[in-house]
Amino acid sequence: MHIVKQGDCLNSIADRYGFFWDTIWNHERNAELREKRRDPNVIMAGDRVFVPEIRPREESGETTRVHVFRLKGVPVKLNLHIHDEFDKPRAGMKYTLVVDGKKTQNVVPEDGLISEVVQPQAKQASLTLETGEQWVLHLGNLNPVGYTSGVQARLKNLGYYMGDISGQLDQDTRKALRRFQAARGLEATGEADEATRGALEGTHAS
Repeated sequence: MHIVKQGDCLNSIADRYGFFWDTIWNHERNAELREKRRDPNVIMAGDRVFVPEIRPREESGETTRVHVFRLKGVPVKLNLHIHDEFDKPRAGMKYTLVVDGKKTQNVVPEDGLISEVVQPQAKQASLTLETGEQWVLHLGNLNPVGYTSGVQARLKNLGYYMGDISGQLDQDTRKALRRFQAARGLEATGEADEATRGALEGTHAS
């Protein structure tokens, strides 16, 4: 039984134990976790994840010949939507993405979606646009939207909140919520109600 720590994600846990993430997520002994979290991309520190035993596979082959075995893997992708304040893709803009020291330079596609393959154990990324704007991302640290820290993180990633991820529904967080609610056509109450959390998940795409 793996106890989730801050910074863990299902991909990193699966990679650590030699599994595909969906093998662990769909295991019958993780039914309670699936019911609780719904989304395999968002788990919380303290969650309990059952990891089954590795099942060995045997293959027969002649001793006088060379045999090639290919290890299957599922690529882990970091997906970032690059839009302006009017929710339009910032297509054609040059960017530099650095993930755990590995640099990639390219231009934002027409749909605004940057999708780069990263290592399952990647912990930090930084995205810099040609305008000088920069975001530092702590991978695996996005808490569920049901927690105030998860609400703050999504608001921050979307550009509505600039404070620390404190887990406290303070005045700055309420102001950010009101700005987000107004932009999404919701009643600007400053409360993280069910409709607001749902809109945050949909806009943030997780």
